[in-house]
Amino acid sequence: MAREITTVGVIGLGTMGAGIVEVFARGGLTVIGVESSQEYAERGRGILQASTDRAVARGKLDEAGQAEILGRITLTTDYADLAPADLVVEAVPEIMTLKHEVIGRLEGVLAEDAIVATNTSSLSITEIAAPAKVPGRVIGMHFFNPAPILKLVEVITTPMADPEVTETVRALAAGLGKKPVVIGDRAGFVANYLLFGYLSTAMRMFESGHVSREDLDTAMRVGVGLPMGPLTLMDLVGLDVCHHISDVIYGHSRSPLHAPSTMLERMVLAGRHGRKSGRGFYTFAKPGSGQLVDDELTPSHGPGRDVQSVAVIGSGALADELVGRFEEGGYAVTHLADAMEDLSRLASVGLVVEAQDEDVEDDAADELRDVDDLFGELGEVTAPGTILATVNTYSAVALAAISGRPEDTVVLRVHAPTPNGQVIEAGRTISTSAETVDTVRAVIRSIGAEPVVCKDRTGLVVDAMLVTHLNDCVRMLDEGYASAEDIDTALQFGLGYPVGPFAMIDQLGADEVLAVAEELYSGTSGFQAHLAPSPLLVEHVLLEEPFLRGQ
Repeated sequence: MAREITTVGVIGLGTMGAGIVEVFARGGLTVIGVESSQEYAERGRGILQASTDRAVARGKLDEAGQAEILGRITLTTDYADLAPADLVVEAVPEIMTLKHEVIGRLEGVLAEDAIVATNTSSLSITEIAAPAKVPGRVIGMHFFNPAPILKLVEVITTPMADPEVTETVRALAAGLGKKPVVIGDRAGFVANYLLFGYLSTAMRMFESGHVSREDLDTAMRVGVGLPMGPLTLMDLVGLDVCHHISDVIYGHSRSPLHAPSTMLERMVLAGRHGRKSGRGFYTFAKPGSGQLVDDELTPSHGPGRDVQSVAVIGSGALADELVGRFEEGGYAVTHLADAMEDLSRLASVGLVVEAQDEDVEDDAADELRDVDDLFGELGEVTAPGTILATVNTYSAVALAAISGRPEDTVVLRVHAPTPNGQVIEAGRTISTSAETVDTVRAVIRSIGAEPVVCKDRTGLVVDAMLVTHLNDCVRMLDEGYASAEDIDTALQFGLGYPVGPFAMIDQLGADEVLAVAEELYSGTSGFQAHLAPSPLLVEHVLLEEPFLRGQ
């Protein structure tokens, strides 16, 4: 049964700690904030004032409400002032010895039944609690930044945790309007463990030259509908913080998915910490600014060729959609619904897109032109400079070689729209000309989509990033660490996903996710174990079971 909490303490009044103070005060609790010096206490007061000022300016809080919230808060440098607290949350830096020191000092101040919570994002709660005189009252209460806005609170238990303590903290978080998820103690918990596997994949993709930083971020922000791209997110969090959390998680998981990035380590050593230093993956107008400025990696795209006409080969929903989109974009469109038609009609078009329906029944497949033959003939009948593309799952390298026009050949992937827009990816080969790439970018933009250009590799960017991440989520579920519902809650309310990963899998179709996962696994050298499809994913596909009931 949950205890009643009326007075709370927060130790550490940086951005995170001050945000936690605000959450408690907004919830009607009396709050005592503690800092190591008066200077830091005043800095914390300034963060609180600025945050509530913004709420007033946006009409989300009136001045009387602001005064009431701030009136519930006392800031001090004396631990003895925490004596009345029913619960204290420490939000000091991620240094184990410092956290042990804080808990030791609290033991001489708090009542025996007071709860001690740690807001650590990655350190072991069990290790933090172990030296305490009453380790059963120490628990994880992990808020997400900015704490007043993001709903997720991870409540992390240990083998010593008192069940009443766990329920009290869970009920308190729920009463504050948060979305609590109760989980066991492991590096990164739910959200950060899954997030940093995803971020590590993004860093490897960027470091290898697979895709530019801008296109990588566009792929995930627009193509998947996430709040921001992975590199933008890391710059916001701080590359030094990301490096520390990555090391802690890898130290426990030893999973290749979490392997430390040498690029990230070099950037941190060079003082490139992201927004706060003015330079990270991107360059900012000044330290602390969110305004981007051009640097040596800022892309410069030319106008490309002047494409006036487009041909679409194939029938089905996607072919019809492309025909309509190109017509709306002002192009003269030739539609060969029957791919067996005379291709000489395409001699003067600027872009040819093969869009035969790959999902046709076997009986109808005989009516499709073999793609190898198709591109061989297209290479002969179209003029040099005509771009040859497919929206199906063929290799751009193979089609480029068959067509005899490697400089003009690309693969395209049309992704479903998200609330942030729509992405169309273009996979290039080492022979695809810069003019072809620039032309494809311009054509994609002209039909209302965002282009993402990358090397022609399995999954390109969107599928390679997303499916690897979703497979990792299924693996966590299969390990019994958290439920599908709790994982969805953690990523939706902690990281701002439009829907949780299991809702995504059910929407996309587990069979489609598995198909891409199998391609990614077989398409990598050495069949890397961390890319192997989760057996639980296979199980759901074979049994045709959704991950979320009621879907």
